[in-house]
Amino acid sequence: MSNDLAPMAPMPVHNNTDDPLWRTLWNAYESVITALRRIPLVANVESGNTFAITAELTDGSYLWISSVEDLPIDPGALEGFHVRRIHDDNPTTDELVYDSTDGGEQSEHGNNVVPLIQAITAFVTERSLAPRVIDLISVRLQGVTAQRQPLSKLLHGPVTDNDAAIKEYGNAARVLAEKGWTCVHAEGGTDWPLTVWELNGEVCTVYLAPAGQAIA
Repeated sequence: MSNDLAPMAPMPVHNNTDDPLWRTLWNAYESVITALRRIPLVANVESGNTFAITAELTDGSYLWISSVEDLPIDPGALEGFHVRRIHDDNPTTDELVYDSTDGGEQSEHGNNVVPLIQAITAFVTERSLAPRVIDLISVRLQGVTAQRQPLSKLLHGPVTDNDAAIKEYGNAARVLAEKGWTCVHAEGGTDWPLTVWELNGEVCTVYLAPAGQAIA
């Protein structure tokens, strides 16, 4: 959850985001909501007749995160978390995911957010209910000019297809060779290639670089 390159699920789309009560609940439980969005699940707060956090799952069901009853507006009055998976169109989908309220199986964790998110992450991962996260790759050039000035350039990407990235890497290497650059070092083979090039006192490295992640 602390990885800056990790994607975050988008904000919910509705007309309540300017409602003071909705904003109060969102801000009160921001730590839970942000952690859910890092899974990445689209999270929302229910601010109508009941107060709860919801998190959308890929099969149309969702997690309903409450407490002994509703989530209190003041997190200081929270009495643990109670999480169920439910589906509005399929009443047979009703699973207890986590319960740290008094008497619950995880009651020893109380209001601790870390085991809550760990349990939710394990649950949605095991059932493939979270959006798929894919790695992004780019082709980059890093070097130094003959005047010892740094040079950095994005040649291609980011892309999600490793084969496409390797193809573009090959194209970049071919262009350097055609321009008279000499390859003085190569490593990584076809899995994660990197080459070092030299021309008239200039040196550059062409390589595949991780470029974060995206939600499929």
